[in-house]
Amino acid sequence: MAWNALMVAVCASLAVAGSADARDLGTHGPVFPVEEPSILDAIHERLSAMEASGELEQMRQGMEDTTRSYVNRPRPVLGLRKATEDRYYSVDLSITVERDIADHRGVVFAKAGDVINPLHYSHFTKRIVLLDGDDPKQVDWALSHGTEIDTLLVLTSGTPLDLTKEHGRRFYFDQDGVITNRFEVRALPAEIIRGDDVMHVHEVPVGE
Repeated sequence: MAWNALMVAVCASLAVAGSADARDLGTHGPVFPVEEPSILDAIHERLSAMEASGELEQMRQGMEDTTRSYVNRPRPVLGLRKATEDRYYSVDLSITVERDIADHRGVVFAKAGDVINPLHYSHFTKRIVLLDGDDPKQVDWALSHGTEIDTLLVLTSGTPLDLTKEHGRRFYFDQDGVITNRFEVRALPAEIIRGDDVMHVHEVPVGE
């Protein structure tokens, strides 16, 4: 209690001393208002200058060309080779739940440790063919096996839009090798077919 009283006395003394010593020292030298250029004005001026010089249009065209080029020929999946022998194997897509999962009402529908196989809940039955779109023999083989109804043609390299126009079949692309890596594909072409509990993969040698 004594300590609190002491602190109050000290603060009061400092306040009185401060008010007693406060003096107006006047103005020494010119005083200018603080003005900073608006960042929006600076951006607008820069864009106006770029537009006037044609630089803005050049940048826009460059972005369009880059986007168009990527759409026409996406980044290929690396590390794949041409199949030289038949290779058969299966992939189990089951996952083990790491923690309890509940719906929006708090009802737990999957407990930690549960093993869930997505094939038990999926109606997807199409055959998936992975191929190198730059290899005409692989393209011919893929087109001769299956139809638009039962088969998905997925490129790991090549131009999907050009092939779609040329053959009248839709060609997809394995962006960032998601399908290739998930199904552990090492050689092309490869077909992925659904089984009851697993997916069956067959790497197929074609051509010479």
